Amino acid sequence: MGKIRRYTIEGTILEIPIYWEERSQRYLEDYSSLLEHPVHTKDGYPIFLTIEDACPDAEMQDDDPSSIDCGSCRYYRQTPGTLLGVCRNEKRRWDADIRKSDERKEEIIE
Repeated sequence: MGKIRRYTIEGTILEIPIYWEERSQRYLEDYSSLLEHPVHTKDGYPIFLTIEDACPDAEMQDDDPSSIDCGSCRYYRQTPGTLLGVCRNEKRRWDADIRKSDERKEEIIE
């Protein structure tokens, strides 16, 4: 396994792969897995990249038409030192019953 950065966000542990980028001469985080397989906190709130496009339920912090990403939404809570944060909009939260149902489906598939 390659190098990773580990973050704990509201009780959820994320392991983000990192890779050496020659041009910048530093390690960069690879968020492709997170984008392909969204993650939620233990309370069911989605964890997003601050630069992801805002959803239809977004309420922007200002009236600036250029505010188009999660980081500009009043429901988004940035995790310090990362590009990650939690969407606290109740409309985007996974219901506990849905999570249990999804877990059962995963067990059946495996």
